[in-house]
Amino acid sequence: MTDQLIVQLAAAVNMRTLYPANHPRLVSAIEQILNGLDQLLAQTHKEAVTFLIVGQDLVADDTIVRKTTLSQQQFVDILRRHGIERLTLAAGLEPAEIDELITSLAIGGTPKGSAHIVLGRVDVTVKEGESPETDDTQELSVEQLDRVREAFSRFRNEGKLPLAQMEEMVWSFIDSLSRTTRSILPLAKLKEHDEYTFVHSVNVSLLVLAQARSFGIQGQMLHALGMAGLLHDIGKLMVPLKVLNKAGKLEGEEWEMMKSHTEQGAWYLSETEGATPLSIVVAYEHHMRYDGQPNYPESKGRIPNLASRMTAVADTYDAMSTLRPYQQPQLRSAALEVLTKRSETFYDPMIVANFIRIVNASAG
Repeated sequence: MTDQLIVQLAAAVNMRTLYPANHPRLVSAIEQILNGLDQLLAQTHKEAVTFLIVGQDLVADDTIVRKTTLSQQQFVDILRRHGIERLTLAAGLEPAEIDELITSLAIGGTPKGSAHIVLGRVDVTVKEGESPETDDTQELSVEQLDRVREAFSRFRNEGKLPLAQMEEMVWSFIDSLSRTTRSILPLAKLKEHDEYTFVHSVNVSLLVLAQARSFGIQGQMLHALGMAGLLHDIGKLMVPLKVLNKAGKLEGEEWEMMKSHTEQGAWYLSETEGATPLSIVVAYEHHMRYDGQPNYPESKGRIPNLASRMTAVADTYDAMSTLRPYQQPQLRSAALEVLTKRSETFYDPMIVANFIRIVNASAG
């Protein structure tokens, strides 16, 4: 029952991130929390349930909750982002109380306690001889970007992909993200028209890594996700530049050529020694819809995997908010609005809601 309540709380925050107050989906989510809390308290014969974040663990009434689902890790990340290490929900919790808490966790503001909600803050102290953490956000180094630029240029010119070099770069991305106080580093800038695929791929890799870290993914799996993000559009390097950079809508043969980048990228990676299965799948799936409806490549109800769903959100956001050879960037809010409107159809709503909170936190 405790696990179920955690999932319900995370789902409600996601609903409030995507939908306005009093939306039927949000009302239903809050009702599920209240019912879940009542059932849990009746089962445990207690008057309240308390969640604590202790180090990397989530503790519910002295019992460690094994974070086996993304919802559980997302719940921890949401609390941690707001400096909350203790959350107590007591019997008699009113809809208005939980609605106010969910809203502050979802769209910003300072979460407040109430008659049936107790919050505990993290008190960060600085030891003697140490300096307070400062905002060390910085662009990726010139050396990092030049190495990836060289790898993409080599592939376009020679058809060879220096995977080992690119794997090293993804480890450096992870290291850069771990050393910044914000969620996402300022992303690479476009300098030349034929660099768009390279810059876009770096940005998508960083955005995927930021998402994955928020779900508690670490180590080799985190690296594999970053590599998949970096290589997701490798097939576009097989598309002629005149098509890739064409201003205006692509039609007919040109559009078919552009769409083929997913299959071409997957085929190439499948024949490349050292390429991971995850990179191959993401290259193929990143334009597939979350709801299984037709898009491209053609599929019959195929649901893309988690890595592909995270990449799809990052791909769309960066494509809209970054300068392109034929298009001015849109405002961050406009890009996030598109993601919101297409959640549950093109994009996984849980991923979209989580992504919106990450981007807003990094910009705030």
